[in-house]
Amino acid sequence: MLNDGILHPQLASLLARFRHANSIAILDAPFPTYPTVETIDLVLAPGIPTISQVLDVILPRLEVSGLVMAEEFMTHVDEATRSEYRSHHRDLDIEWVPHQEFKQRVAGVLGIVHTGDCVPYSNVIVNSL
Repeated sequence: MLNDGILHPQLASLLARFRHANSIAILDAPFPTYPTVETIDLVLAPGIPTISQVLDVILPRLEVSGLVMAEEFMTHVDEATRSEYRSHHRDLDIEWVPHQEFKQRVAGVLGIVHTGDCVPYSNVIVNSL
């Protein structure tokens, strides 16, 4: 795992603690917060940063086994947007689960990275090896 290049101190700390069997949720702007889960708020403005931008920065620095996303992403988001977002997933395996189950899984992650993304159901849980 490499944490070089991460300038945000809370994010660098979270990534340094991302180990075997841990998960981190990268969430869109409207996604609720969980008082019991460490949350790093990166929201600058609507759409800034996007989940894809955060993934582009963190995925090369982590040992990841796969991603988890809500099934609703495939049915509520147009094909062009789905394709663009999936191009940032580094061909990792994606486990598709119902949105309600996704929200339950977020409650058990090591940390949440809250973005300004506004694309519905674009949230991602990143699982370690």
